[in-house]
Amino acid sequence: MSIIFYDHLVDKTEVIIQIENSPQPENHKGKMKQLVDDIIHQGLIEYILQKLHPHQHHTFLSRLENAPYDPELISYLKDHASVDIEMELQREAERLIREIKKDLST
Repeated sequence: MSIIFYDHLVDKTEVIIQIENSPQPENHKGKMKQLVDDIIHQGLIEYILQKLHPHQHHTFLSRLENAPYDPELISYLKDHASVDIEMELQREAERLIREIKKDLST
């Protein structure tokens, strides 16, 4: 996946190692990694939208679509959602990764 404004808050190392150590064929591992990225992305965007007032959704999503790498998106969220949004996103990402690791273990 391309660079996203919240990448510095997400540590996927453990789940990537778990995928790499699985007995799956290499092409499946690649697909699994992409699914991990997709699940985390969807989960974090859903979390953000829950934090924002509904009339701010369009502005945020438009900015995200135009420049998903823009660090100013964090500033926007700090102004409109929560001053502690970085810590909150990090915790949510950790929660999502725990769920993914649990699912991969079963």
